[in-house]
Amino acid sequence: MKKLLSIVLCALLLAGLCLPGMAAGRFDDGAYASVLTGSDFQAYGTEAYERFGKLLTLMKNDGLETPDSMLVGGDYTKLLFDYAVPGISQIRDQLVSAYPDADPERVVCIQGNHDNPASGFTKTGFYDMGVYTLYVINEDDFPWLQGLRPGVELHVKKVAADIEKRLNALIAAGDTRPVLVMTHLPLHHTSRVLYSDNMYASYIFSVLNAAGRTLDIVFLFGHQHSGDYDDYIGGAVNFLAPGDTIRVPAAGLPGESAYTEETLTFTYTNCGYIGYSNNTVSDTSTNALTLGVIRFTDDEIKVIKYAENGFFRENSVARKNRVGGASGGGVTMFSARLWTLENKIFTWFFNLIAKLKALMAF
Repeated sequence: MKKLLSIVLCALLLAGLCLPGMAAGRFDDGAYASVLTGSDFQAYGTEAYERFGKLLTLMKNDGLETPDSMLVGGDYTKLLFDYAVPGISQIRDQLVSAYPDADPERVVCIQGNHDNPASGFTKTGFYDMGVYTLYVINEDDFPWLQGLRPGVELHVKKVAADIEKRLNALIAAGDTRPVLVMTHLPLHHTSRVLYSDNMYASYIFSVLNAAGRTLDIVFLFGHQHSGDYDDYIGGAVNFLAPGDTIRVPAAGLPGESAYTEETLTFTYTNCGYIGYSNNTVSDTSTNALTLGVIRFTDDEIKVIKYAENGFFRENSVARKNRVGGASGGGVTMFSARLWTLENKIFTWFFNLIAKLKALMAF
């Protein structure tokens, strides 16, 4: 009996030692850093921010460790033009609530076409994030409806030239860390190009595709919400890997067939739409609302998406360069004044509107 009891106790002890590994679940893959990605929190009131919290909890329950940082691709409301201040504060609050050790200063939020440019977004430019390098482009620097904006072609060319300079400097220095590039608009051709939405995307694409032969680059975007725009690359949950073909708009030409087919050298995916998606029905499209996470291992870059039912999809790309990393770096964010006083005012106002909307619906 004593022997049997000893065996049982040993088994329980071994099981207890295994529990942390078992709890790690899907994310127990040897990654040395994880970066959350999301965009387009376009819903009335706080609905999309509550969804973000639920998606984050699903990832945590599957073993996602404290994220290194989070990248948000713009558009913080479906209701008004000026919700970015309270919206970003809610994103940070949800993140720290789920992960008390997360650094809210490493939540990088850029401007979308529905956002007031005066809201204090991370400025367009290059940032050293420690485990990876980052180039972000705000909507004002790569805007929608480009054919309706005088001088925008020259401006996009200047942004592309700065990206090229930064990437060439990394290559010259032998810097092999992953490079994440995020902007609100995509680079691929869609029906939106018919009204010149991103008709100068080729200037940025050509720079990234040249550097992508050497660097591990991941390009992230928002804006689309699928529709018929992205069905041919996967709908609202899309992913293209190096070697895949992509349609790139022909600069200055807004036509239905005004594109060239290019072979990617870098990884291409959306951040994950949090607010809404209204895609058409096809064999390749999906209207899932997702939160993304990019994970770095020595050998791979993994792109994972979670929907409200849990794990949705995982894609991986072999690294061109093998290297680990440590946290560090930083970016310029909102002032503390914007996070406190204005956030309280905005939150109270929009919660009031949401309650009035609910009463009217009743």
